[in-house]
Amino acid sequence: MAREKLKDSQLHDTLAGSCPTSLELQPLPVEQPPVTLHCDVSMDLIRSFVPEMFRREIFNNLHALSHPGVRASLKMVAVRYVWPSMRQDVVLWASTCLQCQRAKVSRNTRNEIRRFELPSSHFEHVHITLWDSCLHQKVFVTALPVWTDSPSGRRPFHW
Repeated sequence: MAREKLKDSQLHDTLAGSCPTSLELQPLPVEQPPVTLHCDVSMDLIRSFVPEMFRREIFNNLHALSHPGVRASLKMVAVRYVWPSMRQDVVLWASTCLQCQRAKVSRNTRNEIRRFELPSSHFEHVHITLWDSCLHQKVFVTALPVWTDSPSGRRPFHW
């Protein structure tokens, strides 16, 4: 990642001051032999600048831990890392995550009220409302009249 930072054009633009930003990037030596990472020190946290090549991979690794949603994903990434347009990138990637969309619970959904056609004769349709004591809810049943042959050979039954 340190080698890729040397090639990253956005890092060079930010360091040169040609791109307006509130980031305060400083080179910080890490490990042996000393590798220099550019980190943002404008806040209490030291956040590493991420080259463009690694941004999606970092997001995927953090987001895949629990698929927390847009705001929590942004917070998880922003606490550790920084790059220009990070907010837009994370919002786009989190909102287009297929696993999040599949698991998302839709709120405030209502079924449309259906209109029943008026029957042309009596008992063409029978609507029955039952109370389910186990589930403590109403159950609606619609019965349609059916002509059947009786097993005993008697006249057809009309309901």
